[in-house]
Amino acid sequence: MRLNKFFLVLILFLFVFASLNAQNIGYARQRKDSILNNITNIDRQLKKISDRNNTTGFSAPVRIDTAFANKLNDANLQLQRNKKGLIVLQNNWAPFDERTSFRDTVIIDPVFLPVIFDGKILPSDINFLSKSKSNDIAPDFHLIPADSTFAPQLARTGQIDESRRVYYMNNPLKIKLNVFDFKDAPTPTENFVEKRNIFKELLTTDDPIGISMPEVEKIQIKPVYWIINGKHELQVSQNSFSEKWGSDNNFNLYSNHLVNANYKKKKISFNNLFEWRLNLQQMTGSRKEEDKEMSKINIIDDYFRTYSTFSIEAFKKWSYSTNLEMRTPLFTKKKVDEPDVVQRAILSPFELNLGVGMRYNTENISKVDKYRKFNVAADLSVLSLNYKYVGYQRVDRNQFGIKEGHKAITEYGSTFNVNLSYSRNRYTNFTSRIKYFTNYEKVYIECENSMNFALNRYLSTTVYLYIKYDDSLLPENRDPKFKFFNYNEMLRFGLTYTW
Repeated sequence: MRLNKFFLVLILFLFVFASLNAQNIGYARQRKDSILNNITNIDRQLKKISDRNNTTGFSAPVRIDTAFANKLNDANLQLQRNKKGLIVLQNNWAPFDERTSFRDTVIIDPVFLPVIFDGKILPSDINFLSKSKSNDIAPDFHLIPADSTFAPQLARTGQIDESRRVYYMNNPLKIKLNVFDFKDAPTPTENFVEKRNIFKELLTTDDPIGISMPEVEKIQIKPVYWIINGKHELQVSQNSFSEKWGSDNNFNLYSNHLVNANYKKKKISFNNLFEWRLNLQQMTGSRKEEDKEMSKINIIDDYFRTYSTFSIEAFKKWSYSTNLEMRTPLFTKKKVDEPDVVQRAILSPFELNLGVGMRYNTENISKVDKYRKFNVAADLSVLSLNYKYVGYQRVDRNQFGIKEGHKAITEYGSTFNVNLSYSRNRYTNFTSRIKYFTNYEKVYIECENSMNFALNRYLSTTVYLYIKYDDSLLPENRDPKFKFFNYNEMLRFGLTYTW
């Protein structure tokens, strides 16, 4: 029962609301029709006055009938204009009496404005296609009446443009102005009025927090031409045996230091490598004749080496280059079994190699892993000089290819140096250095290979293999098994520091 009463009240409310809305709509429509009737009456009065006084050329302030507008446009074409394009009106031009009032105090119609040529000769709605009969017969259907849109204003504008177009073509010599004369004229500025938002004032604070950009001191970044880095290794191995084992206890210490100083500016490159290597072995045993322990230190490997290249870029990855390599021991090495025999000493030997040729350099970085790299640097010195010097008299010069009675030897030929580096990831790295020299009578080759396994930033394991070939060795200096070949193999573990 209560539900039925609620629906009854709701229906009654909707009925009252619909009735009031219909009354408002009817009143608005009636008011609009009355305004239009008044305007139409004014147009009729204007037309009667115009016919009575035989005057044309005026315009109504609100709306003009289409037929009357066409007649007015036709009449405007016959009006007399002055040099500036303004219509010259007579004294009796105003067809209104003193009791007539308008919405505006000035009657302005675009037809009466000065004629300025704007280049628009062809109509905007020009169409070269023929109209179909179906479109001519079928009436236009609009959801909104044309009088309630901008259609009358657009039609009026088209009529005015058409009258100006006819005047352009019929009176070309009377057009004194064009739009280019007003290209530098000032234009009125548009003022945008922001729509008021009541929530903007509610959300504002009395003391808003100001955000200012901190001032940053400008620093000019200077180009870096020199890049210096290095690598240091200190690795050890120790062997201890019991008294009846049959071997001597030994302790090995390996030290290797590399420093690179590279210069690059535009097409000029200057690369320098400084390397010092020292491999010591301490052996402990006992002399039978003296029956007491003794200690021996043997220098397995010792040299200081520098390698420098100066190159000028030629094309792509090739450049013109010259290279210089120098190498010498720093400590005196004696034979273990014969302490009086000196095998090496400082500047004995001193080796120098100078070459001129081309250099090929490339670096490939994987797109998948940035630590996966492959680098190749090859120096092809077609003209090369190889110099050896032994200054210490107790060092046998024959093992270095120097003849008896001479301290040095100079050879000319070609030298090829190739340096390879491959990193599978950040923990494994393989490096190889190959040197080939020939004077076209004998050949000298050395190949040095290292495989590094990094456990962390400071600990690593290295597998090392050094192979050397020299066919200038005398028979007494050749290896009984490998002849002209000599090799050195090591497995090391220790500290590594790279910067």
